[in-house]
Amino acid sequence: MLDAQNLVKSYPSAGRRLEVLRGVSLHMAARESVALTGESGSGKSTLLHLLGCLDTPDAGRISLQDTVLHDLDETGRAAMRRSRIAVIFQQLNLIPSLTVAQNLSFQARLAERFDADWTAELTDRLGLADLLDRYPEQLSGGQQQRVAIGRAVALRPEVVLADEPTGNLDEATADTVLDLMLDLARDSGAAFLMVTHSPRLAARLDRRLHLEKGRIV
Repeated sequence: MLDAQNLVKSYPSAGRRLEVLRGVSLHMAARESVALTGESGSGKSTLLHLLGCLDTPDAGRISLQDTVLHDLDETGRAAMRRSRIAVIFQQLNLIPSLTVAQNLSFQARLAERFDADWTAELTDRLGLADLLDRYPEQLSGGQQQRVAIGRAVALRPEVVLADEPTGNLDEATADTVLDLMLDLARDSGAAFLMVTHSPRLAARLDRRLHLEKGRIV
């Protein structure tokens, strides 16, 4: 499904290059869930951005099925983000001028893959049926989180990448949100990678990868 080999990434810092990733490799299968852990600054978000076609590596190879991601131009990477890879950001990035219903269907409609029956199922399973006419500012943090998850999975992507999706939630809500993400990713056939600082949540996924100083250890 998703394969990354020997990824290297650095950024300019104080007149020199700061190496963030130093030869990271990983493989994910369809319907597999993987937790990515590590201290702040270990390269977790950088790796997520590379896998999500939000940035390109300095060296190494990333492929999704038969598509080599790092060879794509910006238009090609945008097409991947629109149709095959869904990213759930810690900030959620819901569109404030759209209702819950419109946010849920936004990415799927953009990719011309909107499925009314699947979206209705997601709405029910995420407990959003009574909130469809509300706007993001009218929702609690947990409700906004569920909308962000629904928007990502409504696309039926091949890969779901989540950056600290439960970081601002209490423990009970975090458990509920993770249950939903795991169930929906498996039901849609997606590989699921979650960045988390929580060993407890990481232990619930199929596998755990730990980043330390830009390397998986």
